[in-house]
Amino acid sequence: MELLWYASEAFRNEGDGGIEGAKIACKAVARFIAVRHENPELAAPFLALHLELENVERGVQPEMFSRNPSLRKRSRSLQRKHLRMLASVALDVLMVLGEAQNQAAARVARSAQEWPGFEPSAVTAVTIKNWRNQILSESATERAQFDKLREYLLGLPNPRGEVEKLLAELPGVAKT
Repeated sequence: MELLWYASEAFRNEGDGGIEGAKIACKAVARFIAVRHENPELAAPFLALHLELENVERGVQPEMFSRNPSLRKRSRSLQRKHLRMLASVALDVLMVLGEAQNQAAARVARSAQEWPGFEPSAVTAVTIKNWRNQILSESATERAQFDKLREYLLGLPNPRGEVEKLLAELPGVAKT
């Protein structure tokens, strides 16, 4: 509740048309869902809205608010960056579990071709491997989310099953 009061104040007083207050409110609701131990999927719309508001601040046309499907084909959004990270983690986990890189990358690419914001013909096994290599070349701070998700998946009783579920369902991401 304290964060929502703070969000309300920022919404009224920040001078940015309410963007910062709305971002804080989205995070507050997501946090509330987490501390109540509710299904994390319930927080997905709020976190997606938060990302789109960050896109507005960066000067990137927010896909969520656009009716133009061509914007989604070569997206510059934070959601697309997040999806690239998810594909990279899936590849990495499958490799740790003993799957050959080329085979794992091909499997991830087949799934990622169906994800929002990607042109199917542009997502190949080579693309997935390049995304992973790019993330792995970043500093530990820049790839912290990748590392946390990787360790989380590998710590589950059935990491391969969880990766398969991630690839099939893409939880927390709106379909277009």
